[in-house]
Amino acid sequence: MTDKKSDPQDGFDLIEYPCDFPFKAMCRAQDGAPAIDYIEGLITPLLDDGALVSMSGNHSRTGKFESVTATVRLKNRQELEAIYELIAQSPRVVMTL
Repeated sequence: MTDKKSDPQDGFDLIEYPCDFPFKAMCRAQDGAPAIDYIEGLITPLLDDGALVSMSGNHSRTGKFESVTATVRLKNRQELEAIYELIAQSPRVVMTL
């Protein structure tokens, strides 16, 4: 049996918690519904008060897409996985980083 700390399976195993982690999502643009507000509404129910450190967003040159970065103070890997899963399941999200 190998020790998980000495045999990381992915880069997320190397993160030391707690930490501030930037979640990035590329979303389809929608009139009257900024992607930054959409992503904030998705993840806020999963977070403790004060865990959402910052939010930023940009529009693509064509206006068809919006990129959003939400920096979150994570307590553990389970939080990281839950947020990624929630964002990735959204029909408006094209890609996560």
